Amino acid sequence: MDNVPQGEDVMIWVARLMTAVDELPLRRAIDWPKIETRIGAALPTDYREFCERFGAGEFCDHLTVYASGGGADSELAESQEANRRIVERYPVVMNGYRPYGLHRPGHSVGILQWGTSSQGDEFAWLADDSKKPDTWPVLAREDAGGWRCYDMSMSEFVYRLLVDESFEGFGGFGATGQAPYFTPSS
Repeated sequence: MDNVPQGEDVMIWVARLMTAVDELPLRRAIDWPKIETRIGAALPTDYREFCERFGAGEFCDHLTVYASGGGADSELAESQEANRRIVERYPVVMNGYRPYGLHRPGHSVGILQWGTSSQGDEFAWLADDSKKPDTWPVLAREDAGGWRCYDMSMSEFVYRLLVDESFEGFGGFGATGQAPYFTPSS
């Protein structure tokens, strides 16, 4: 699963996504050390670039990427912290993370959810502390279905889901041939 594009290739997907939704390039100052400490892992380069360029918001009124609007603000960290609290309080919830488990610092491999759709689809990385974050594959599943693995970066996955009509969508969500758009949260 080390076929995920790295370096400049992942930046190309962020740029393609920006072009597809007609977004102007922004540059937000984000406190990555604080956010990554909260999560317990370094994050993929393309995700960091995505947050700096897009910030928090929603694609096509359906797809939310847990992003950062700047500073130490992080929907991703808040989501992961909430998921950890829920699993601690209700261990049966861990069944939803099978067969990988929920990513937790010191437990090597697990699901680190980075987004969701209005139809209940979930999008994540298969985070592995023993590998570079830029090599983490994307996991996706329809409402309570099984996880499917994609050897691509988060920004490539989002681009393909929104723009590539040949890419398999989720629960009726996916490219429609109409121009995708992004609505910032703030």
